[in-house]
Amino acid sequence: MDINDTNKNSWNQHTARYQADADFLFDEVDYGDRNFPTEKDLHLIGDVRGKKLLELGCGGANCGISLAKQGALATCTDISAEQISFAKESAKRENVDVTFIVSPMEKVVYDNEFDVVISMAALMYIEDIDTVFHNVSASLKENGTFVFSLSDPTFTAMAATYLWNDPPIRQSYFYSGPEKWKWEDDDDFEFITYRRPIYEYINFLIKHNLSIAAFHQLKREKEIVSEEDILETIFPRMMVFKATKSSR
Repeated sequence: MDINDTNKNSWNQHTARYQADADFLFDEVDYGDRNFPTEKDLHLIGDVRGKKLLELGCGGANCGISLAKQGALATCTDISAEQISFAKESAKRENVDVTFIVSPMEKVVYDNEFDVVISMAALMYIEDIDTVFHNVSASLKENGTFVFSLSDPTFTAMAATYLWNDPPIRQSYFYSGPEKWKWEDDDDFEFITYRRPIYEYINFLIKHNLSIAAFHQLKREKEIVSEEDILETIFPRMMVFKATKSSR
């Protein structure tokens, strides 16, 4: 199986446990974890009233639903049918209309249709980031906004070295390639994420006419209980980009 098939099957198995433990809110937008700064702190997405919004890798769609409650016309996509099923139930409970699509990110593309595209803590599951950024650029209206978050390779390299005892190649900040891992040690399924140094994301954005408007590296601010949590206060655990589609 390729990365998408592996992750789709694993998320289908993991969804119920993940959503039970996640404790997501539906009235604020986080960048993957509420223990880090959120949209209320950074204001990267801004006012979405009346705007068409696309979320890639939405999972349970807490962000898309939160923005729909703020007036966005939201379309949320995910590779996992189980995640989308959970998201539909949440949208119904929160009394908002959201369009949901089950699809790999690489196949989601529109023609200058959206004002905003977001992706929170999902792009690290993608190998072909080139195609995803191309499709995001194609899907955005001119001067549209793209906000996405993902794991910071600075933290990942440090954790690989001092916490996870990963092979030496993955202890380097400059490692670019896949990583296989399990959510729990006794799981009989695994995930595959794809790591890159920051400059690779910057170069792909430039290639696809997406100009960086803001960049933040986030450290943990709440619930510090483990060694990994402590490391997340010393090195940035998450990073968030805001880019805009440039006029040519």
